[in-house]
This record gives sequence, C-alpha cells and structure tokens, in this order.
Amino acid sequence: MIELTNAQFKVMEFIFNHMDSTGTPPTIREIASYFQWKSIGSAQDVLAALRKKGLLLSNVPGKSRQIVPTKDVTEFFYSYQNNPKPFSLNFSGNKNKSVKLKKHSSQVLPGFEDLLRVPLVGSVSAGLPQEAIENAGEFISFPSDTRISQKNSKLFALQIDGFSMINAGLLPNDIVLVESNSNANDNDIVIASIYNSDSTIKRYAKKDSNLYNKNIKFLLNHTNKEKPPAILIPENPNFIPLAFGTHEDDKILGIVRSLYRRSII
Repeated sequence: MIELTNAQFKVMEFIFNHMDSTGTPPTIREIASYFQWKSIGSAQDVLAALRKKGLLLSNVPGKSRQIVPTKDVTEFFYSYQNNPKPFSLNFSGNKNKSVKLKKHSSQVLPGFEDLLRVPLVGSVSAGLPQEAIENAGEFISFPSDTRISQKNSKLFALQIDGFSMINAGLLPNDIVLVESNSNANDNDIVIASIYNSDSTIKRYAKKDSNLYNKNIKFLLNHTNKEKPPAILIPENPNFIPLAFGTHEDDKILGIVRSLYRRSII
C-alpha cells in the first residue's frame, strides 16, 4: 500500500488531467500556478516525494516536461474508466478511506474539452511493409473527428516511418490518428497488414473502382500476376502499388482519421 498526502494526491490527479486535456505533462510552474502556490519550491517538494514513492519517472537531462507517471501507474489509473474500483493509493492519516479514480475527472482544462486522447502504440511503414513496432506508453491528443463512425470506436496513434505517402501530406515522424475499423471504403488511407505480420500505410482501392483501374497497370507491370481483389496505393511516384487480398491473412487494421505533427522545424 502506498500512502499519499492530500497535496500529493491532488497533484497526481492534476498531472493526469493535464495529460488528458493537452496530451503533454504539466511543467512545475503550471502545477504551482494551478494550486496557487507562491513558489515552485512547493511543487518541487511534492514531485520529489512522488518520485521517491515510485509514481513518477526520474528526470532525464536535457528534456522538457518530464513530470511523467510511471507506466504501471498510468495503466492502473486509466483502467478505471470502465471498471472503477478502489484505488490502492490512500490518503495519509485515513487508511480506511478508499479513493476512486476514473480516466476523466470533472477538471478537464478549459479549451481542451473536445480533444481525443489516444495511445501512441508504435510506428508504421510508409514504404515497404514492415512489422509495426509496439511502443505503448505515450499519449497524443487530437481534435474530435466527425468521420469516426462510432462514438466508442477504438482509437490509436501511429508514427509514420518512410516517404511513400508524402504527396498526401504524410511525412516521416508525423503521427496519425487511426480508427480501428476493417471496413475501408475506396480512397480511404488505411493501416493494412499483409501476410499477417507486415503493416503499411497506403490508400485503399477496391477492384474495378476508378482508383483501382487507374493504378493497377503499375502493379501488373512489376508483378505479371492476376489482378488482386484490392490494391494499396502509395502517394509517391517512386513507389509501386501493393497487391492486397490475395492472402487470407491480409486485413485492414484501421482507417486514418487525423494527423498530428510535432514540429515543422
């Protein structure tokens, strides 16, 4: 059992609220300002205690916004949205009081109420297919997107690795919001798995559609095979389309709904 003082608990709650609302951890000054503490020293003392108790990661020299909960605490905290139960961190001095935490509290920061906070689960190839790299732990915030088919759709984020989609405005290191959905429409940009192990990001075209017919000759010129049920089309003339649906393990993992770019510099 880990015990938290009232101030420590409130700071942890604010850290998660800030990450929920903005996609980034708060700074020490933002914490001090929120709680109206006269100096950042008070915030530093609380954060030092939380790190000592193993709730926050240690600082890394040269990096900003390092007030980050540990992976175990993050997973534990966010598991309570659909299954709330007593949290194992109790207030000091009141061991009989169990604290319940939920994924979203009522203190979402003003101006960020409509953001979607989704996990960054890895990278996807914008080039030749490659296995998606699992890298869960970071979260990205996107504006709400009306194209998402269901309110409770499963969403995740992937970082792009490669140049095959640059003419669609998707650059290396960009991050895309993906709706988990296997029913892609013609012209959708999708995350697709080929041969049940490789993943790639491309534009989807069904057989005999205008988009398919416009691009199929480029594929057949390189493969000399029969027309596949669908093709995955790059947005870069230096890459050729990929056959899709020729193997039973080929599947659509999700549909790209939005783009996040960390920096233009």
